[in-house]
Amino acid sequence: MKSIFKILALAIFGLLPLFFMAPQPALAAFNPLDKACQGEAAKSPACQQAQAQSTNPSDPIAGPDGIINKAANIIALVAGIGAVIMIIIGAFEFITAGGSPIGQRSGDPNKAKQARTRIVSALIGLVVVALAWTLVRLITDRVLR
Repeated sequence: MKSIFKILALAIFGLLPLFFMAPQPALAAFNPLDKACQGEAAKSPACQQAQAQSTNPSDPIAGPDGIINKAANIIALVAGIGAVIMIIIGAFEFITAGGSPIGQRSGDPNKAKQARTRIVSALIGLVVVALAWTLVRLITDRVLR
């Protein structure tokens, strides 16, 4: 059981720096077709589309205030609040079960085991939601621009 907590703690604290990574404006303004769209090639549909996208950085779907980012933020917020509530419920169940990691057998071991499972599941869910949110932000901030 201790190894699960070690792995979970390592995953949480190992991924924590990803949340503080800010999108770099230089990458957002990068247009790989700039050099290719000079001269006569500028009239091609691909170059015209690239030019239109570079002049309109506020995409309503994948932009910084776009629908995808807003939906990801809302889902992450709701899932985070739900995970915190489940952790609190699991902690309350663990306390009322009388279980102790020291090894006292005064309480119900099944309730303590269920409480531990609830807490670990909530933490794993929180890590999954954090990874999904990070992936969505990475794709919309760096790839789709």
